[in-house]
Amino acid sequence: MNTFNKIFCLSAWLIFCPMASEAASSSQIAFQEIPASVDEGDSTARVPDAKKASKTWWEAFQPEIGDTIHVPVQISLVPFMGTNGMQSGQAINDVSINILGGYSAGTRGVELGGFFNINRGNMTGVQLAGTFNQVGGQVDGIQLAGVFNSNLSNVKGVQLAGTANFSTGSVDGVQLAGVMNFTPKSVKGVQVAGALNFTANEMEGTQISGLANFAAKRIKGSQISPINYASKVQGFQLGVFNYADSMSGVPVGLISFVRGGYHTVELSYNEVLPLNIALRTGKREFYNILFAGMRPEISEDVTWAFGYGVGTSPRLGTRLHVNIEASSEQLNRGNVEALNLVNRLFIGIDFQAANKVGVFAGPTLNYRIYDAGYTGHPTLFTAFTPQIHRERTHVEDLASQLWWGFKAGVRFF
Repeated sequence: MNTFNKIFCLSAWLIFCPMASEAASSSQIAFQEIPASVDEGDSTARVPDAKKASKTWWEAFQPEIGDTIHVPVQISLVPFMGTNGMQSGQAINDVSINILGGYSAGTRGVELGGFFNINRGNMTGVQLAGTFNQVGGQVDGIQLAGVFNSNLSNVKGVQLAGTANFSTGSVDGVQLAGVMNFTPKSVKGVQVAGALNFTANEMEGTQISGLANFAAKRIKGSQISPINYASKVQGFQLGVFNYADSMSGVPVGLISFVRGGYHTVELSYNEVLPLNIALRTGKREFYNILFAGMRPEISEDVTWAFGYGVGTSPRLGTRLHVNIEASSEQLNRGNVEALNLVNRLFIGIDFQAANKVGVFAGPTLNYRIYDAGYTGHPTLFTAFTPQIHRERTHVEDLASQLWWGFKAGVRFF
């Protein structure tokens, strides 16, 4: 007899043996007669209890509907084809080995599934599956699945999945997924995903993902991702784009927007371009600067620039702040044709002259890096020409210049 036939015969025996035993027990009850001397009004007379009469040595493996049994070890091929037979859904197993997949009332130890494990109740311990784990109750332990883990209650422990971890309850522990972690309740711990972490409630801990982190309410900890979103942040955000309604920490990114944070529109003048406009967004502790400038001249090829910077603005008094900013702008005449970067360090004083209106001024240290082999660069200075302190030519026609400058303007909050 080959291996397949052996498995088939064993499975058939496991299924039909309990059924045959139950049938025999039912026949035994049917042939029992009620004594003729029993009087309908005699309260002491007893009719044989069919449930008690049916109890035999296999009683522990055939509980009543709604009851559960405790099984030290079970082995199954697929649900209902194993040592627990048709009672698989009522058995809580200590050790459960499912060759293809299994179904049980719960696990209190270790469960291994070639493809899947399904528990309609709680899982306490370790659960490993080649494809997925599904738990209808709570999880207290470790879940590992090749594709996804799905839970319909709380999770306390560790979830690792190749694609996704999903829980309708709160999570207290670690979720690690190749694509996504999702829960509509609170999370306390760490979420790490290749693409997305999502919680519709509060987050206490750290979210790290390759694309986006989302916390619908408060996050107490950190978010690290290209895109971070949270309603209230007590900690920091690190990413390309950060958003928060309010923040007690610091957002660090290419663009950070805090609805209750620091936002200004700036008009300024410097020795390179007389007209500049900039947008500052973030918090005074750390903000981003997007800006552009031009020379208001009548010419076929207008001299203009665009750039990006970061800054911080410590408070000196009620209306007085210090600005410390670092920025870089590409200076062009007409189209962008060659490298012509003006890197600038600015330290100035910001005075709030009126409600939502401030003026600022301060010196700048400028370091220009440009393509010396290109002859179409615009004239560097306009109204006045500062002294170039250091001018060098480097390899491959790359040159640099260093000078002190000045910057002043007005800001609207």
